[in-house]
This record gives sequence, C-alpha cells and structure tokens, in this order.
Amino acid sequence: MIGNLFTVAATEPAVLRAALAGLLAVPEEAVDVAETDGDQEGRDWEAPVLCTYRRLPPGDLSLELDVTVEERIAGRLTEGVLAQRLAVSTGGSVLYPSEIELPSAYWVAVPDGRSVRCRLEAVDHGDDTGYRVGAVEERVEDLPGASVEILPEILDRQHIDTPVADAFLSGYPTGTTATVEGHVHYALRVWERLARRLESDWLPSGRYRHDLFRRDLEARDDLADALAGVSAPHAEELRTAVAQLDAVFAEHTEDDADGKTGEKADGWWWHRRPRSIPW
Repeated sequence: MIGNLFTVAATEPAVLRAALAGLLAVPEEAVDVAETDGDQEGRDWEAPVLCTYRRLPPGDLSLELDVTVEERIAGRLTEGVLAQRLAVSTGGSVLYPSEIELPSAYWVAVPDGRSVRCRLEAVDHGDDTGYRVGAVEERVEDLPGASVEILPEILDRQHIDTPVADAFLSGYPTGTTATVEGHVHYALRVWERLARRLESDWLPSGRYRHDLFRRDLEARDDLADALAGVSAPHAEELRTAVAQLDAVFAEHTEDDADGKTGEKADGWWWHRRPRSIPW
C-alpha cells in the first residue's frame, strides 16, 4: 500500500523510522527513510517499508510523506489507519486525503485518536508550495490558526441516494441552467437530498448548516416555479415526485411558529424547521 501524508510537526527521520517500525511491527532495519532531495544512492530500495519525506516551506505543515509498505506487511492497513497510528506514535497530527474527490478535502489524524475533517489550502512560495489548514470541523490543538466550522463543500459532495429524483429525471429532458429543464434537474435533486438527510437524522455526518438548509428551501421555491412551466406528459409525474418528497420533509419537520427558518411567506416549507437541529 502507498500512503501520502502530511505532518504538522517537523518530525526527525530517526523518529519517523522508529514510529513506522513500531506501528508496522518490523525491525527498524526494515524501514528506509530519506529526504526527497537527499542522497538516493545509499537507499535500501529493497526495504519492505520505504518513507520519502519532503520538507515544506513555512506554513501549517512541516513534512510531506510518501510511504510505501509491502503488501505482506500492510495487510488491510489503510491510509487513514497509518496516519492515525503515526499521529499517536509521534505525538503530532498527521493529515491524509479524504475519500471525497476534492483537492482541499483532508482528514486530520489527531494524537488523541480523533479523525477530523479539514480544508487544506496551498500556499505559493514561488518555486515551492506550502500548505495551510484553513478550517477544521473540530478544534485541533496543534492547528490553532484553523477556524472551526462545518465544511459546506464536504456536505455537498457526500453521497446520498435520490431514488425519486433519479426515476423522474431519467425520462426528463436536460437543459442549461437557465432553462426550466435545468432548474428541475438541479432543484429536484437538492430537495430530495434534504429530505433524505432529514429522514436519516442527518446521516452520514450528523451535521448540516443553516445556510445550506435555506438554500435547499430555495430549491423548493424553484420547483414551485418550474411546475407552472413543465408541459405534459411530465407535469403530473413531477407533481407526484415533489409531493412524495414534500411528505418526507413535512414528517421530519415541525411548525416554525417563531419564524426562525426564514422571512419568506409564500411556500409552506419556509414555516417548518427540523425536529432535530444539526447546526
């Protein structure tokens, strides 16, 4: 297996070697650690564990690690588990890539055992690139400059099944974002994603943002407008699909008597709030 990691601390090569040997249960002689720009001639390329590190320019992170472990030693070891064990061994947080296909999406493996989502940002240093951690979803002690927030880009990319939207849209024409068809494709999926989040009590993360909730209500506004412009034979099918999702939304929300959801008065959905508030 291959792991591409970042460390917050400027961990010394000897410490890295000892930590990798310990967490992989191999002798230190089985671990070869070297700097990218260092002497490569003397490396033991046959070592079952190879770790190449690069010292980063000033920023939140100190080292970039490229770790290769032979399959017979790695077993079912994942990049995340490797990062977590390394964080515990060295006492410093270690970053590893998220499963979400987004360059800024990373996890921070914290020495206390937590894995915290973060937003990694590149910092241009002319002929080199450094990194800063712009935001984390929970406080991380050795990243004090990162803001603590729920990351909207992660929420929008989490996989959520949308069977009602899929069934209707499979037979519905596509169009640009400025067309009725484009509005329907966007808004119906957004509305169902919200309905499924409510239905599952905000899985998979258990979190959501109020600004995204309002955006999703605006998608329901778009559906209300689009329904007037959708012609037969699709109009009745769309009404049925929207009604199904409205029922899920209504079941998992309650009257917003004090008006905290929003100022809009036209759609009944603006006068509902989640039974379980995730922000």
